[in-house]
Amino acid sequence: MIIKKLVMHNFGVYASTNILKFHGNKPVVLIGGMNGRGKTTILEAVLLALYGSNSFAYRESKFQTYGQYLKSYVNKSDNTLESYVEIEFTMDRTESEVYFVHREWEGKGQRVRERIWVKRNGEENAFLTENWPMFVENILPSALSNFFFFDGEKIAELAVEDTSEQMKESIKAMLGISVLDVLEGDIGKIISKIGRRSTVNQDLQKLEELRQEKNDAIKDLEKTDREIAEISQLLIALQAELENKNTEYSVKGGDVIEQKHDLMSQRHENMSSLISSQELLIDMAGGELPLLMVTPLLNDIQKQGEVAHEQKVNHMALEKIQNLYDVFSDKTTNTRTFVDFIKEKMLIENQEDLYKLSDSTLYQVISLNNGRLENSAKKAKKLLAEKDRYQSRIKEIDNYLSVDIDEKALSGLFKRIKSLEKEIIEKEVELESLNSNRKTLHGVSMAAESKFNKMAESVLTSLETVDADERTLKYAHMAIEIISLYRIRLQERKTDLLAKTMTDCYKKLANKKNMVEKIVMDSETLDLRYLSDSGEEVAKKRLSAGEKQLMVISLLWALAICSKKRLPVIIDTPLSRLDSSHRQALVKIYFPNASDQTIILSTDSEIDETYYELIRESVGDEYTLKYSDKDKKTTIESGYFSWGGVVK
Repeated sequence: MIIKKLVMHNFGVYASTNILKFHGNKPVVLIGGMNGRGKTTILEAVLLALYGSNSFAYRESKFQTYGQYLKSYVNKSDNTLESYVEIEFTMDRTESEVYFVHREWEGKGQRVRERIWVKRNGEENAFLTENWPMFVENILPSALSNFFFFDGEKIAELAVEDTSEQMKESIKAMLGISVLDVLEGDIGKIISKIGRRSTVNQDLQKLEELRQEKNDAIKDLEKTDREIAEISQLLIALQAELENKNTEYSVKGGDVIEQKHDLMSQRHENMSSLISSQELLIDMAGGELPLLMVTPLLNDIQKQGEVAHEQKVNHMALEKIQNLYDVFSDKTTNTRTFVDFIKEKMLIENQEDLYKLSDSTLYQVISLNNGRLENSAKKAKKLLAEKDRYQSRIKEIDNYLSVDIDEKALSGLFKRIKSLEKEIIEKEVELESLNSNRKTLHGVSMAAESKFNKMAESVLTSLETVDADERTLKYAHMAIEIISLYRIRLQERKTDLLAKTMTDCYKKLANKKNMVEKIVMDSETLDLRYLSDSGEEVAKKRLSAGEKQLMVISLLWALAICSKKRLPVIIDTPLSRLDSSHRQALVKIYFPNASDQTIILSTDSEIDETYYELIRESVGDEYTLKYSDKDKKTTIESGYFSWGGVVK
């Protein structure tokens, strides 16, 4: 099935007539649009055109009647209140059979009446018009349509721990297993009808009682399964609400309230450290630190002091020589000359002692110049850096403490969080009890079926085939027994094939290929299990949200492959909650191979310019949805967004 054209007239955000034509011979169709611009409306238009009131989009909507649903999509901009959708498709690319479906309605008055007509190969077909629901169910059963037309956000929601009951029933329908349930039910009605007419054979009555017991046991088991599914869904909703409330609690300052005591303590510690640093800096400022500003002068003082010190030593030496000379007995001319020479030399080299430093003062100056001042400077810089850190931390804490917090609202949120946590625990206990009860009911169901089968075998051997009713009963019970065996074997074979195909699909998409080596499906419960390369089960909680979503997409892909239905795939919000590596796998592998025609409804942040280049070779048609704030309507333009300012 290939969609060739979709027309929307006054439908949702699409005022007047809007047409999407798909002429490309490549598998991918890209339709881009920002949120709220009409992407989901296109998906709903396709479903409405094909299925009408049997569309799952209507069944899952909030509207109580189909008329209200139709009325909600009437665009009132031209005041006609007339809307219609049209779809044209072929069964394959040969276009040997072209089908055209038109649905129209008016939004006037309380009651909304829908009109439909169908054309085949350009000619109106009265039979198809009157029997379209039956015909389209043969092409693509509405129960299976959500495997081919789906919302990425809803796929993300399906990525839960166990396969839901709705999904299990859909899998059975997709694999052709559910038809056996219908067949067994029809045969059961025949048996009940004959059993009510039969008053002779007590064994038949007993067999009918056992059959009823078996059916009752199965119903009890199915009821428990439904309850388990309902509570599981409720748990998911409660946990999602709890996560949102916790986030809201944090955003509104709940964490600050809880940490207030610690923050005050931290502020006090930082303030004490800041004061200590400031006091140390003040002490240093009152000491030798300011001398850093006159370092050149200190160097000069040191030089002058050292010279003066040397002169002082020389004078002392001269004085000592003079004294010795005075007491010297042999005062020759040469000796006197030498003493005079020393005096003269000292007079020539003598310099004025500007600073008159004592020896201890000179020692202090030398010490300052040889490292003390430098060490003081380093210590001061360190103290200043610490002071800045303490001030920054105090400012940060003050910002936290100065947040305007609505403690009354926080109190309400806190109570709701505690209520949700309590309710989740209660539901988890209830779910555990139901799962335990299910095991018991499953045993009862198996025992009832075994007892019924033994009785049926006994009765079958004693029934005479002369009487028509008895012969019918005999073969009806044989048929039920055969159906039961066939169902088991068919389901085993189908689930094995489905699991193998799903494994292949997942390995093509997943980036952690070594984590899950094999996917297996329980042939009875249809629950999925993931195995590592060593054969050990991989807990579902180890998979990320994106990997779980890939699992669901792999299941949908595998179902489409195993059903052998060559139908178009329409994906709204295709890359929801996926990281870049998983997105790349979907863009390069899944989209081009999902079907003969894959229509992708995407924002510019999902299939962006990078992903567009990756998928470009597989794209046949491109459109962009443009919304006018002035006219309050969406129009359709060729090309996928405007990369680099040029519409491609």
